[in-house]
Formats: sequence, C-alpha cells, structure tokens
Amino acid sequence: MWTYGAKPRSLQPQWLPQPSGSNVTANSAQGNLVAGPATLDAYGRVVANFALQHLKAAITFRDRVIVIERERCGQEFGAFFEEIRSYGSACVTSAASSLEALINELFLNQSGRLCGKKPSFKVTFWGNKGIERMSTLKKYQHALSLVEATPLDESSEVFLDATALIGIRNYLVHFRPSWDEPREREAKLIRFMQSRYQLSPFPDAGSDFFTMRSMSAGCATWAVGTAFRFMRAFAKSANIDDKKMEGFWKLET
Repeated sequence: MWTYGAKPRSLQPQWLPQPSGSNVTANSAQGNLVAGPATLDAYGRVVANFALQHLKAAITFRDRVIVIERERCGQEFGAFFEEIRSYGSACVTSAASSLEALINELFLNQSGRLCGKKPSFKVTFWGNKGIERMSTLKKYQHALSLVEATPLDESSEVFLDATALIGIRNYLVHFRPSWDEPREREAKLIRFMQSRYQLSPFPDAGSDFFTMRSMSAGCATWAVGTAFRFMRAFAKSANIDDKKMEGFWKLET
C-alpha cells in the first residue's frame, strides 16, 4: 500500500469582542476596549473551521464536471476540456482538503473529546514530533486510539480509497512533468484507480492518467463519495462530534 503525507497548517485567527452601548471605542491593534473611564483588555482565540466549505466546493465542482461532460458527449477532444480539467482538479483537491481540515478541526476543538486527552496539548499537537506532523489518515487513526475506539481497517475499501484520493491530490498539487514511465508508487496508484471510476471519454489512451484521463465526471463523483464514506466510517467508530458532523451529512446526496 502506498502512503502519502500531508501536513496543512490550521489557522487560528484572533478576535476581539465589542461590548454594546455608547461611548465605546476600540483600539484593535492593542486589543484594548475603552468604555468611558474604564479600560478592558479583551483577548480571545478561535479555530477556523473550513472542512465543510471544502466539501461544499468539491460538490459544486463535481456537478459542473457532470454537466459539461454530458453537454459535450460524443464530441472529439477540444478546447472545452480545459474547463473540465479546471473543475475536475479542483474537485479532487477540495475533497482531499476536506478530510485533512476536518481531523485538524476535531483535534483543535478545545471543548471536544480529543483536546483533553493529552497533557500539554499545545506541545503534543504542535511540537516537533507532534500530532500536526502526522499524515492525514494517521491523525484519524490516532484520534480513534485516544478515545479508545476501534481503528479503521487500513486494508478496507474505504481506507484505501481515502489514501488514493490524497495520493491523486498530491500528484496534481506537486505535479512534475515526466516523459518516462510512472514511478513505482504512481504505477501502483494507477493500477488501483483504473477500477474505481470511469475515465474521461475525451483524451486519448496515451494521455497522462491523472491530469487528463482522470479529469472526468466519474473521478469527481468518486472523490466526493470517498470523502463522505471515510467520514461516515470514522464517525461510526468514534462519535467524536455528532453535532459538527450533522452539517456534512446534510450535504450528502
């Protein structure tokens, strides 16, 4: 089995609460709120949640690929394929990003089940050998171990599909043109993917597998479905944040 690592940085923007009422001024640079003669120093920190937005984007891009491919059915390869590639690649990267963002958000939720499972959580998560440096799917497995839940079967279809989704995303994001045969890791991924979805009918058989032939409605549908199936499997095993996951299930079709 191939392994790809991804280590996105979670954003933690600061916010400054503004009290209601008149005669209030704010010095946002210093974080000082002044109300009449009294001065209040107010600081806060929130975690940016973007996993849901990534998945919404992936669904939008998927639907566009489906429409364009249907409209161009039976036509020869042409300039219109650039639009398909734009939406298709965006769908894959957004679906993979949703998986990556979600597990970070679950770990960084200070009122969630995971944050309190480790002493000195900031060090445990952000340190040189911390959780943040783990690959995406290892983070999910580590989260399950922290709540004493059954880990996901890494030989299962849902886990292999998620691994492949991140692999394709990495191939697209870190793309390096090559005139040689695919390297062994890429060759394994291609062999696995050939049975997962329908390839694009527009490029010829000699075109690059990921950047051309996989830019299809079949691949886009598989990418979104893979993200949902993995999230479902993880949620079923752990039930770490049912309320948060309700937003994702509302998108599922």
